[in-house]
Amino acid sequence: MTAPPIPRTVWIASGVMALGGFLGNMDGSIVAVGLESMRLRLGVSLIEIQWVATAFLLGLSAALPLTPWLVKRLGAGRLWLWALGAFLLTSVACALAPDAGTLIAFRTLQGMATGVMVTAGQTVIGLAVGPERLGRTMGTLGLVVGLAPVVGPSVGGFLLAHFSWPVLFWLNLPIGLVAFGLALRYVPRGDRGQPPPMDWPGLLLVSLGLPLLVYTLTELDAVLAAVGALALAIFVWRSLRVRHPVLDLRLAARPVMGSALAAVLLAGAGMFGAVLLLPLWFQVRLGAGPAETGVLLAPMGLATTVFVLVAGRLTDRHGGGTVALTGSLVVLASTVPLPWLGPDTPMWLVQALLVVRGAGLGLSIMPASTAAYASVGAAELGHATALVNIVMRVGGAAGGAVCVIVLSRGLATGPATGFGWAFGVLGIVCVLGAVAAGRLRHAERSSTVDVTG
Repeated sequence: MTAPPIPRTVWIASGVMALGGFLGNMDGSIVAVGLESMRLRLGVSLIEIQWVATAFLLGLSAALPLTPWLVKRLGAGRLWLWALGAFLLTSVACALAPDAGTLIAFRTLQGMATGVMVTAGQTVIGLAVGPERLGRTMGTLGLVVGLAPVVGPSVGGFLLAHFSWPVLFWLNLPIGLVAFGLALRYVPRGDRGQPPPMDWPGLLLVSLGLPLLVYTLTELDAVLAAVGALALAIFVWRSLRVRHPVLDLRLAARPVMGSALAAVLLAGAGMFGAVLLLPLWFQVRLGAGPAETGVLLAPMGLATTVFVLVAGRLTDRHGGGTVALTGSLVVLASTVPLPWLGPDTPMWLVQALLVVRGAGLGLSIMPASTAAYASVGAAELGHATALVNIVMRVGGAAGGAVCVIVLSRGLATGPATGFGWAFGVLGIVCVLGAVAAGRLRHAERSSTVDVTG
């Protein structure tokens, strides 16, 4: 099947959205590199400075449920411009923060702006290209955004070697202003509308429960976990009963959307679990230093970036489920040998496995997300993008937490045991991800979804 061509103006608009996504992703990776520098300059503890990263994640999680309502109220493109402007203003505020508390507060706001910017950008692309061309544009977006965690640590390390930590936030301004100027010319604003009345109780419940869930999955606080779970349970119960919920959870009952969300959840869990395990494996098991670890992991990131672009073209031709299943099986094949790797394993073999794993990741996550977006109508796209982003982050937090818990308990009997068990759990997650991708493939083939809405 030959996919229809994409107009030049749509490519330009997609590129601008990609530039915004690159900015948000690069900011996260650069700030992670600068945490130790911030701690020393601001005179706080490691636990306190970690909140600079955690607050960003919590703010992002809290803002995601509000995005569908704002898209209908302002228009997706206009909302993206406002979110980018807020991101740039909070970047300036972070750079000028006089103490850790102020920095953490503005990082929370920056995370909220990023959450809105990411979901609004995906909505702009989905509305502009339609479901039959969505794979290629999302693949291009993924290519640019995927470069951020590859180049971010290197750029951050170079800047910190010559300047103080505020430069990490000042760097956002030139890139962001270029994106803003291009967006004013090329990005469609979208139609202003009169959204349904805001479900304020539902928004309060999900804005409380979702950040608490993400936080407790990483910090393992039982009391806050119970509060977050209760808030989300009430939110789900309420959302299935009110006429205009803040997030339309009924979409998850559709075969393609439900299968796609499951595939994204498990792919996110596997990806972020490996993000935590692999650097520790290089340093604890192989004795590599932080700089060497970054170099060793770079080929996997580059492979992911390249194959996201390949996945976009394949998704438009063969469907997201088929491509996601292929990618999931490739990730699984590269995960199975990991528990048996050790200091005596040839580095070329380790690198080969990581490159294969990166290719599989590029072929798995984006096609599943694209399948979710292509399965809904235009009026539902804002809800779909918010749901996919929420599910991916919850899956990532859960996968990372489980892998770290298993690793920490296994390390009591030695690194070989600890990493063996942790990689084994990662393999189980990959198996479940492949099953979910298979269900998505079946759902796409048996479904005839009307996406004209």
